[in-house]
Amino acid sequence: MKFRSCVVLIFTSVLFVFISTGCQKGIADIDFSNNTDTTTNTDTTGNTDTTGNTDTTNIPDTSLYHVSGSGAQDSGEILLAFNTATNGILEILNQDGNIIKQKITTLRVEDFQKWNINGKIRYTYFQTEGAYALAGLQGVEVGYQIICDSNLNQIKKVHLISHGNINATTRDKTDLHEFILLDDDHYVTLTYQLASPKNIPDSLHPASEPLVINCIIQEVNNSQVVFQWQSIDYPEFYGTSVEGNNFSDPVDAMDYMHMNSICIDPKDNNLICSMRNLDQIIKINRTTGAVMWRLGGKNSDFALNDDEIFLRQHFARLTDNNQTLIFVDNGLKLLRPYTRIVEFKLDENNKNITSFNAYIIPDNFIQFAGSVEKHGDIYFIGGGYGNYTLEINYVTNAVLLRLSQKYTSYRSLKY
Repeated sequence: MKFRSCVVLIFTSVLFVFISTGCQKGIADIDFSNNTDTTTNTDTTGNTDTTGNTDTTNIPDTSLYHVSGSGAQDSGEILLAFNTATNGILEILNQDGNIIKQKITTLRVEDFQKWNINGKIRYTYFQTEGAYALAGLQGVEVGYQIICDSNLNQIKKVHLISHGNINATTRDKTDLHEFILLDDDHYVTLTYQLASPKNIPDSLHPASEPLVINCIIQEVNNSQVVFQWQSIDYPEFYGTSVEGNNFSDPVDAMDYMHMNSICIDPKDNNLICSMRNLDQIIKINRTTGAVMWRLGGKNSDFALNDDEIFLRQHFARLTDNNQTLIFVDNGLKLLRPYTRIVEFKLDENNKNITSFNAYIIPDNFIQFAGSVEKHGDIYFIGGGYGNYTLEINYVTNAVLLRLSQKYTSYRSLKY
């Protein structure tokens, strides 16, 4: 008989650190209709800015966050992407929360990442262009992923490519939620498109012309699509949606899946994807597109007990030498208004959970977005719409670093 180990760490003495932020505008109040890409790179390291953009000696804006904590133990770069009412701001901080480099654009920015590809440093980020929301849906932004060199000089703007029944001629934009850089012209990207599928089961009473958000994954190598996957090819997902699933609505688009993260499992090179509006993580075969397994949601291939059930999750990744699946279990305001970090070890062949750990984040509820990285006994947590970044020892509950942020950063990552 196999036994499942379950450890739940609860920190009951919660310390919240706040700063006065004034009146923060919500997403609907922000106008990013100006499509002119004018950027300012502020380099505080003394390096020369060779981007051709306006270089300024002004001190970077440190009023975007307040730093507290006992001090990070490990060095590294912290990457944040903020959006004010007029600017998108990319920031690279050191382990103490001090700004190393800052890039400012008139366009909204998200998902700031760093890559080391055979010793070659690259940064990527998403920038919104045009009307930032798809069909007026919250959390669905359209624009382009930008690939940069080590000085944040733009190398490439990533577009959706026409392939199969996907026509990018009139709409070639990608989505903010995920981008995986494998080389300068080899990457995995995500986008959403409106679709009117004919394969929604009759039991769900679809309208005659239903409108849904189709999730599309493209892997591109040397400007050629080498893999493509789209959610509407898998009609079983319609009936397992827990949000955005009123298919009888003839007007509004249903965001029935809402894919919000993708990672590559190096053990078999397949894709692990998080589907927020299914309460589910799935694994997709990177060759055939077949769904290999489902964790969580209405039709989980793995049996979950009450504590293992997760809600509206984000940022599914592998840790512990790629042996453990870790992600932010955001929770849900009406059902469970607190956020956890959860870790699953899976026997994928027999569809068993071999171990499970959960840690309640001792900080603001993260209703949307968020990220987590694990380094030994340390969690580095992006608080998403909780407006904080937190580095914490999950064994002792010692807060090593906390950034109390004036604006939301979709993810906070440390390299």
